[in-house]
Amino acid sequence: MNRRDFLLFRTVDSKNVADLSCEKLFMYFQDINAGFQNSPSEEGTIDDAEWWAGEPALLTSKADPERFFASVLDDLADIDSIKVKDMEWLDQGEFRVRVETMLTAFKAKGGEVVYKDL
Repeated sequence: MNRRDFLLFRTVDSKNVADLSCEKLFMYFQDINAGFQNSPSEEGTIDDAEWWAGEPALLTSKADPERFFASVLDDLADIDSIKVKDMEWLDQGEFRVRVETMLTAFKAKGGEVVYKDL
């Protein structure tokens, strides 16, 4: 998943607007926390393995959610207004805190936040 999946950038009446889908952002956030976002690629073939070797251990690495949300905020630097959609997905504790912190920082820089689907 990339940022275009949860952020839609457009221009409306000479203002740069971003639509933020909380549903899709939540799914991405869950992927980050699960550790599957940056797992290393598998090497070798089935022919390389001994028949008794079994399944190899799952190797994962987690991305830092703090760094991720900071990079999303950086992507919003040229945006005048954010339309937040799918608000029901903000019921999750840590996710809600991170999104609200990001939106508060966006407002502090002079941006406007509009909530849709209330």
